[in-house]
Amino acid sequence: MPANPFLASRAYAATGLETAIADASPEQLILMLHDGLLASLHRGRLAMVEARIAEKGEAISRALAILTEGLMPALDLERGGEIAANLASLYEYMITRLMLGNLQNDASHLDEVIRLVQELRGAWQQLSAGPVARALPVANDPVAGRAHGSLSLGLA
Repeated sequence: MPANPFLASRAYAATGLETAIADASPEQLILMLHDGLLASLHRGRLAMVEARIAEKGEAISRALAILTEGLMPALDLERGGEIAANLASLYEYMITRLMLGNLQNDASHLDEVIRLVQELRGAWQQLSAGPVARALPVANDPVAGRAHGSLSLGLA
């Protein structure tokens, strides 16, 4: 019996994502988190306006998880100083807006968070491509056993 093409494509995509994550710099990982956050926000917004409540809840929950389990823990408040503290406050604000948007079924809250994430992603993209990223201090990654840069601007 032939393999299910849908399952095969999902397995291929998962393998590609795992490889991309393993090879990514801290800055690239942050960009990936922003991309996932934006995708979840767009899915949640569409589900909201189409009154697909369960899908809306799942997408917003995923966006909240990216903020609380991905982006917030990546901040190094000691080394990142004021920038990291400002990012933490902004993430908290986004979390509040997402929860309100979900409870009130108000897409304008999601639109606001989408705009903020797009701006942040653009800033991270410029930072990761610029001379600052190439001059970042190298830290050993005990999990992956490789060296990579770590941002003192807010990444742990």
